[in-house]
Amino acid sequence: MTPEQRFERIERVLGYFVREGRRWRVRSREQDEKINILIHTQMETSEQIARNSERVSEQISKMSERVDRTSEHIDKLAADVAANHAIHNKEMADLRKSQELTDKALRAFIDHSLRKRRSDDSSD
Repeated sequence: MTPEQRFERIERVLGYFVREGRRWRVRSREQDEKINILIHTQMETSEQIARNSERVSEQISKMSERVDRTSEHIDKLAADVAANHAIHNKEMADLRKSQELTDKALRAFIDHSLRKRRSDDSSD
């Protein structure tokens, strides 16, 4: 091989190296851009997750307060129902006693009326 052929061959090989170097740099830049996009997206996602976590925590806190207030309200209503039930039971007991007295008085009145009628009928 002549020195000129060697030189041409070296130029060709160097040309391949230059082209591959350019391709490699382009690919490297593209990968760097993609990596930067991924990093940026990850950072945004992390920020969104943090904001959403704060919102969820606030909502859970508010809901917990509502549940507490509702539980207190239910406890008060349960106490009112229990008190009303006790009053109802007492009133029903009073009503039963009053009904018994009314029944006794009515029987006595009927018995008295029947006796009086019989005695009036037997006198005739």
